[in-house]
Amino acid sequence: MAENGDNEKLAALEAKICHQIEYYFGDFNLPRDKFLKEQIKLDEGWVPLEIMIKFNRLNRLTTDFNVIVQALSKSKAKLMEISADKTKIRRSPSKPLPEVTDEYKNDVKNRSVYIVSRYIMHVIDVFRRKRVDKNKNSGT
Repeated sequence: MAENGDNEKLAALEAKICHQIEYYFGDFNLPRDKFLKEQIKLDEGWVPLEIMIKFNRLNRLTTDFNVIVQALSKSKAKLMEISADKTKIRRSPSKPLPEVTDEYKNDVKNRSVYIVSRYIMHVIDVFRRKRVDKNKNSGT
């Protein structure tokens, strides 16, 4: 019974890790993240996990490379690739960033929600629950 609870906790942790890393490398954040863009230029898009675990939100979740690699390997989004030696990650070349045009910026702005920081985790949880409920109802 305890093992099942541990599996659920690990699955929840892995989901949070994927979500956080996919946010870092996502269409919204990556074009604005000067540091991460600099890192991407150094090695054909690869960023060492040693660098990634210095990002505060990921660091609070885990600093264990194996847990990060395991989580990303289970991601359904398949946004990220893991190096053969499992020490680096990158955004998949098959999922390039969209070209940042005025039209794209306007589209992103129209889909953006601005939230006071102390409420953000609550709002994120609400949106996640709604997305899960929507997926359950649609059969996906």
